[in-house]
Amino acid sequence: MAKEKITQIENTPIEKEIQKIIDKQERQELLFATEALIPQPTFDKELEKHELRNGTIFTIKEVKDLIREMAADYFPMFPNSNPFFKLMFKLNGWKGDHNAFVKPSICGLYIKKYIYARFEGDILPYLLKKENPLMSGYVRKYKLFQFLNDEGRTKMEGYIQDAINLMEDSETKSWYDFELKYTAKYKLSVQLKCIME
Repeated sequence: MAKEKITQIENTPIEKEIQKIIDKQERQELLFATEALIPQPTFDKELEKHELRNGTIFTIKEVKDLIREMAADYFPMFPNSNPFFKLMFKLNGWKGDHNAFVKPSICGLYIKKYIYARFEGDILPYLLKKENPLMSGYVRKYKLFQFLNDEGRTKMEGYIQDAINLMEDSETKSWYDFELKYTAKYKLSVQLKCIME
């Protein structure tokens, strides 16, 4: 008789729903348990490949391999003996001392757009995330290149020399002319002028 009562209770609609839920939970647990047994591939996020809009493919590890944790001692990348700023001033038609330590703020933007942009991968955002407080105005405590390791500095010196060579080219008449030639040669983006002077 007791067995008959249990059978009757189990057949009530509420008990049937509860049993369905229990069965469903057991199936899900079984499914997840079997997935846990499948060997998962080890995946290193730093080796994942990323592609920039210009087609450059890089990994986070490649970027980190060029960057230091702490800033190195200051050693000028643009010494006064280097004609980079002299040519920049000339092509822009700027007056003033190109050897002065404080230069127009646009110079920093140009260096980011045309020198740091040449690095494979997305180096510039990593450099900009580094702890680098403002000292006064727009002058920061460290120059971005102080966070590059020796390999990164060597590459940057080459990029600077490439820019100087193109600026010295007799066919380069203005900064805009330089921008067009340089970005075309090294596959960088440039803002085109709508109105020519």
